[in-house]
Amino acid sequence: MTSEKLTVAEALQQAEMIDRNLDAFDKTAPQTVAAMGGRDALAQTCQMTCVGPIPRIDADAWQAMSNEYEAGRQHGSVNRGV
Repeated sequence: MTSEKLTVAEALQQAEMIDRNLDAFDKTAPQTVAAMGGRDALAQTCQMTCVGPIPRIDADAWQAMSNEYEAGRQHGSVNRGV
């Protein structure tokens, strides 16, 4: 596999995208992220995609994140931008 050379601006843009994506996971499922070892541990499971880093985790971990997100949404603690 060849490595793609990025400009400084492109590298900073990628770093910002990674940070925003991890922020979103941490904001919507903080307890699950903490149980996984925190944001840094979650980042170690990620694979970069066109939409940013996506965790490569098992179905149980995804379900825990989903349950936490839905519980927060039902109780109004998740800001959905409305």
